[in-house]
Order: sequence, then C-alpha cells, then structure tokens
Amino acid sequence: MSRMVSARIPDALFDQGCARLEELGATQTQLVKAAFDYLLAERSLPYAPSSKKKAVRKELSPEQRRLFSAKLSSCQLGIDIPSDVAYAKKVAHEAREAKYEAVS
Repeated sequence: MSRMVSARIPDALFDQGCARLEELGATQTQLVKAAFDYLLAERSLPYAPSSKKKAVRKELSPEQRRLFSAKLSSCQLGIDIPSDVAYAKKVAHEAREAKYEAVS
C-alpha cells in the first residue's frame, strides 16, 4: 500500500526544485522517497534551515596552533616608544608608518 503526501511549498522554491529535478532526470515522488529514506537512515533532516546557527568549535592541533601563533607574531610590529612620548599620538603614528615602510 502507498500513501499520498501533500505539502505546501512556496511557489519559487517549488519551481526551482522542479527545474533541478528535471535536470537530474528525477521525479517529485523520487525526491520524497529519498527524503524519507534519509530520515530513517540518519534520524535527522538532510538540511534544516534555521535563523539560529549552532556554533561549531574546532580544536586546533598543536602544529596548527604553532603555525597560527607564528603568523600572528609576524603581523605585529614592535614599536619602541620612549615613556616621555608614550602618549604623543603623532610620534607613535610616525614610528608606525616608518615600520610599515621598512616592511614594504
């Protein structure tokens, strides 16, 4: 025995989906059967659009951490500013520009 499935889908999504099915040489029935097969095998939806995305935390390997640290260190410019002019923005800006010019 077979069941009939009915669903409301926005027109644009339906039209684009049907065009893609046609490109694949597949039918709407095959799509629905494949979705149910996936649901039963994976116990989840193939793709569930959501406005809230889960944050994925990736752990770096020791080698990746070393490379990342080295790259960050290479981006920093060591500027020695005497304490008597530590707050002089113009002097600090000129020193920073000189360092950048030396790098390029």
